[in-house]
Order: sequence, then structure tokens, then C-alpha cells
Amino acid sequence: MKHFVDSLAYLSVEPIKKGAWLLDVGTGAGFPGVPLKIVRNDLHVTLVEPVKKKVSFLLSVIGILRLKQISVFCGTLRQFIAQSKLFHAKPFHKFDYITTRALKPDEIFEQGERLLANHGKVVLYLTKPFDRLAYPEWILTGEREFDLPMKFGRRAISILEHSS
Repeated sequence: MKHFVDSLAYLSVEPIKKGAWLLDVGTGAGFPGVPLKIVRNDLHVTLVEPVKKKVSFLLSVIGILRLKQISVFCGTLRQFIAQSKLFHAKPFHKFDYITTRALKPDEIFEQGERLLANHGKVVLYLTKPFDRLAYPEWILTGEREFDLPMKFGRRAISILEHSS
């Protein structure tokens, strides 16, 4: 329950545009990407996960739930970018949203501007509010703090856009 509430809390901060492309980096067991896809079938979701066992689990879940327009990449974010460039003559589809619950923001911010469409957003699931001073080139456009159910702790969802 904790992970589903946590994953879907983003929808209470701001709406996700219809038909959006979402990249979930370090998805683990599919959070937040799979719950967002379940409640928003119109989304195009790409899950990035380097652990093969987790990728196998994700592929099973996607098959059992018969989810469409969702893919899984087995590897790191850097590997995803490198492989996307190898197989496409043109750049890969840019994403409207990049989400992560598991990674420190550094890697996302390092690659984020290249991956995001115009006005694309990074959605961070954190244990405390976003440190605005640590990443001055990213603008905080929304944030919500809340307590997870059953005393699982505090959560902050921070939404950022690149300043360029």
C-alpha cells in the first residue's frame, strides 16, 4: 500500500498531460511508473532498471496486467541513452516527465535536460523537501509534503523544470 500511495501522490500535486511520455529511472519493482500507467492508460512509460531479476519481474507484471505502451530497459540511465543513440538514426523520443524514487537527483539532473521535451519536468520522490540551492539551474515548479500511511514516514514530491 505504501508504494502505491507514494507513487500516485504525484497526481495530487499537478496533472500529467494526456498521452505524455514518462521515463521512470531506477524503477525497481515498477514504482512509480507501473501504478501511474495503471491509473493513466494513455501514458507512454519507459522503465529503466539495471537489475535483471527486477526486469524479469516487471516484464511478468506488464504481461499479466496486459499493459500497453510500456517498455522496460535493463541497464542504467547512461546505458539507456547510449543504446538509444546506437539504434536510432534520429534522437530518441524526448520525455515529458522523468521520475525517480531510488536515485539521487545528480544523475537525473546531469542527463535530464537532454532527455526532456520542451517544458519537460523531473519528478523527485524524496524524504525531505528539495534543496533548491544545490541545483540552481533547475526551477522548483511544485512540491507537496505528506505522511505515508501506516507510519511509513514522510515524503516530499518535488517537481522541477530546467531554467533554459
